[in-house]
Amino acid sequence: MAEHDSLEALIRGVSFFREIDRVDLARLMGVLELVHFPAGQTIFAEGDEADSLYILRTGDVSVTVRAPDGERSVATLHGPAHLGELGLLLARRTASARTLTDVDAWRLPRDRFQRLVREKPALGQHMAVTLAGLLDQRSREYVGAPVRRQPVPVLARPTAPRRSWRYAGLVLAVAIPSALWRLGPPAALSAEGWHAFLIILGGAVAWLLEPLPDFVVGLLMVAAWGLTGLAPLSVTFSGFANPSWLVSLGALVVAASMAQSGLLFRIALWFLRIFPRTHRGQVLGLLISGLALTPLVPLSVARIAAIAPVGLELGQAMGYPPKSRASAALSFAGLTGYGYFSSVFLTGLATNFFVLGLFPPADRARFDWFTWLLAAAPSGLLMLIAAGVALLWLFPADGPARVTADVLQRQWRALGPVSRTERGALLALSVLLVGLIVEPLVRIDPQWLAVGAIALAMGWGGLDRERFRSSVDWGILILFGIFFGSGEVLSTYGLDHWIAGGLSIVTRGSTDPAVVIIAMSVFVVGIRLFLPRVPAQLLLSLAFVPAAPALGISPWVAGYIVLMVAYTWIIPGQGLEYLITRDLTKGEAFTDRQGMLLGIALTAIRIATIAASIPFWRAMGLL
Repeated sequence: MAEHDSLEALIRGVSFFREIDRVDLARLMGVLELVHFPAGQTIFAEGDEADSLYILRTGDVSVTVRAPDGERSVATLHGPAHLGELGLLLARRTASARTLTDVDAWRLPRDRFQRLVREKPALGQHMAVTLAGLLDQRSREYVGAPVRRQPVPVLARPTAPRRSWRYAGLVLAVAIPSALWRLGPPAALSAEGWHAFLIILGGAVAWLLEPLPDFVVGLLMVAAWGLTGLAPLSVTFSGFANPSWLVSLGALVVAASMAQSGLLFRIALWFLRIFPRTHRGQVLGLLISGLALTPLVPLSVARIAAIAPVGLELGQAMGYPPKSRASAALSFAGLTGYGYFSSVFLTGLATNFFVLGLFPPADRARFDWFTWLLAAAPSGLLMLIAAGVALLWLFPADGPARVTADVLQRQWRALGPVSRTERGALLALSVLLVGLIVEPLVRIDPQWLAVGAIALAMGWGGLDRERFRSSVDWGILILFGIFFGSGEVLSTYGLDHWIAGGLSIVTRGSTDPAVVIIAMSVFVVGIRLFLPRVPAQLLLSLAFVPAAPALGISPWVAGYIVLMVAYTWIIPGQGLEYLITRDLTKGEAFTDRQGMLLGIALTAIRIATIAASIPFWRAMGLL
């Protein structure tokens, strides 16, 4: 414990690290490397490539610069101190450092610091301001001028580049429905139903080409329904009064509270410390810890954002080269464990509540938290086993791992005792999760549980007004509200029955539920080649869930297939969570070719485990 306190004091002795929070402190401790230099050794020489910052633990160091008359001493540092901070910004060393005594120091590599700055841009700004102030102070001292305190500059936000193809996307989204508008409707569909479908088609084109954010496309879609007289706004926006929308909001607020307070990071570290420090042990640890955390945090993006840096740091601590198979296995295990099982648990993904809200009243009452898990358990268990085998087979370790517990131990100690905000986040989670689990017994409406969880997260869970605005995915909530209201439009014009009839044609009129399930799964994979995950999940759920009884399957089965299969990817750019993992690891952990291989494997596993679950679903009366 004394060693941890000493390291924390050393880190906070660096001015631009002084105000970092404990979660970032824990992550920083995870990338520091302890190095030793004997007396008389050059740590770095003027003109060398600048690659790191050194935080002196013990020992003395002389810092010199070259002058016309030889080396000139500019400082003598006594540990604790730090040196080489300009090496985090400049390409070459501006001075030389030589040890006067034996020196122990912590080394922060430049690439690790740059990754931290990308995650926390304010840290880079603080460092630039600090170093600029230091240089100004030394310059003034050198000429005898008074030292002045400089104000902190305000950095302008970069504007996103405008891309001309976005305009083409908007034009196509309007032109295609307009060109088909005056054509006669297909059989079994009224003119109004055909026009409602064409507007959805225009929305699908826009979601494919992404000229605007997905929730803006949704707003324009319902506006088009209103302008053409197909549905009043009171109907299309009625989804925001759906109880499942409020539960989705509560789930996203709880997830944001857990991420902001550090509770999510703490739980992830706790699980990883349990498993053996071997390649196989850490891959299984990432898979199983992700599975255990999934029902606690109903936002896969938050779960993956928390674990992605940990997977990369584990790979580096175990001595795996960048983009090696072993390094990819650890990052992919985090991506799979913390995202792949999102729909096995009702509380694993906010979109699950959207699907639940589409069920008829009888099915909605039947599928509480336990019943949802029971129906999903066979496929979930098979996916866990198959994913573990696939990761270890496709991405084996190239050699023995350098076993280390220091990284996780330092990070755990840096987090310190459970904070007040963590306890608040845990209490908010308990109200929502436990309430949903015992709902059939106590008969409490889920929306009131969501309200209570939101109040606790805002009051004690570390969310203030600003974080409430920035940490909750309001775009997806807008889409939820729109699609909840769109269900009534589809039902009014018979689009749900028309879609069911179209799927029956695809299955060649087969009444075998197994054929329908496989055909539906393959169809979802095909749609995902064109549409992003969230619009695909919402649009296909809206189409298939109401149509499920006519196809001989339960609405839950239809919704579960859409949720599970649409969560995969074939092309790496199609996977939202994959892209987040790649960005947070800055492309150092794996290649896109490895990502495509994983995506194909996970997609095949999805379809195979769904097919294997058919006998169980038949026994449950869902087919």
